[in-house]
Amino acid sequence: MDLKDLLQQTTINQNSNNFTNIEPEIEGESKLECEPEPESEPESEPESEPELEKTDDDRFKLPWNKLEKGMKMNRILLYVDSQKKEYSLSDNQTKDLKNILFRGCENGLFNKINDVKYNEEKGLIESFKQLEFNESSKKYKLKTNGTKNRSVSKSRSNIDRLMKKR
Repeated sequence: MDLKDLLQQTTINQNSNNFTNIEPEIEGESKLECEPEPESEPESEPESEPELEKTDDDRFKLPWNKLEKGMKMNRILLYVDSQKKEYSLSDNQTKDLKNILFRGCENGLFNKINDVKYNEEKGLIESFKQLEFNESSKKYKLKTNGTKNRSVSKSRSNIDRLMKKR
């Protein structure tokens, strides 16, 4: 249909607020008259907010190793805030702690369940196994276990074995 055809088929009754659509009858269909619906107030959305909060809580109720990286970072930030309140840390000390923990997470130091004491029911980190806190200086430090150097024995060929026996 062209725009002209549509304009010809649709007329607006100015005496009332009713919209009348006049369409050609097609096999039993009759003319349609539609009245504009009174504007209703939008439904309040506070009802859906608790559902969103539930899904937020549920998403963190997984074992530590099952959380995605962004979710781990989120939990680390909450841990940093709790440490700030518990030990009354300054903004600078809090920033250092956050950087240490983020770097450790980036390097894969907190990937195992044993590396982090994580409360699945509350969705909060309780402690880090490798994190040390010096109460006198109020500084945090990550304990790093040195990389294990394994001696790799080379497989010897039969010729090398015969030469060494002599």
